[in-house]
Amino acid sequence: MKEGFRSTLALWKRSIRRGYDNMLRERNRLATWSALTGIFLLLQGSILVFLGIVGAESFLKSRTNLHLELLDAANDQEVQTFLSAVQNLPYVEQVNYITKEQAYAKMKEHDPELIAFIEELKLENPFPETAAVTLGRLDQYESFAGFLREERWRSIVDPSFLSQKTNQEAYVYELLQFTGTGRIAAIFFVVLTAGILLFITTELVRERVLRRKEEILVEQLSGAFSFNILLPYAMEAIIVLAIAAAMSIALCAGIGMLLLQIAPLPEGESAIGQLWESIYPLIGAYAPIILLLEIIAIPLIGWLGTWLGMLPKIHARALVLLRQ
Repeated sequence: MKEGFRSTLALWKRSIRRGYDNMLRERNRLATWSALTGIFLLLQGSILVFLGIVGAESFLKSRTNLHLELLDAANDQEVQTFLSAVQNLPYVEQVNYITKEQAYAKMKEHDPELIAFIEELKLENPFPETAAVTLGRLDQYESFAGFLREERWRSIVDPSFLSQKTNQEAYVYELLQFTGTGRIAAIFFVVLTAGILLFITTELVRERVLRRKEEILVEQLSGAFSFNILLPYAMEAIIVLAIAAAMSIALCAGIGMLLLQIAPLPEGESAIGQLWESIYPLIGAYAPIILLLEIIAIPLIGWLGTWLGMLPKIHARALVLLRQ
């Protein structure tokens, strides 16, 4: 049993050494590394775009306020009961009660010309009392609308007010639709890039096999198993992919640091700063997982690409044709 283990270990060591030596024999290895590095860079970039879209969706869903107009017929006790019931909903993050006077003062800051016109005509305060509701997730909008349509709230808030989306709500829904499309496109691009990487690996192995057909023929005639013939080429492909992945990670980190130096992201209460605060934790949380998946995917792609590239060549009839 020990002899079998030692023999297997020696086979793997010899295959790794041969794969490394074969890689160094290639004259166009720099071009190969550059091409694969570019593919890995596109793959990692598409993953970052996907995380950015997910972060943007989370930001939009958590930052949308719904303004509900309270009816004049509702008394203070009914309003407080309504606000308390809304606050207790599991998907409601915050509720703010805005009186007529507060709405008037706020509008005076944002549109003083309108307030000056109202005061000039000596009109009464035209602004209704409202409740600003922040949902934890915008996709709970329909559940909240169903809550407002209950019979007990008909004398406090008009349900039809919520069904008439404001410009802000319509804009956010359009953005969410856009980010949903972008997320699907990012996933498609990740899968497409992985497929291109597998195709390029297969073609590289096939091209190397054609150049080394005499070596494969000698191994086949000497009675070597197909696995023993395939293993060095698989090790070569895995080493090349690992080098390209490491180079792409270094380039991706370098490009990110350079962009931050050229155009630093704003901080604080700005929309872009808050958006970045939603995206950055996702990148930090998923970066180790992405790195682990790449480490797992590299040998899988190397093995599969090598098998697909060598399958027609290690067959006895194919070897005879190569020899001719």
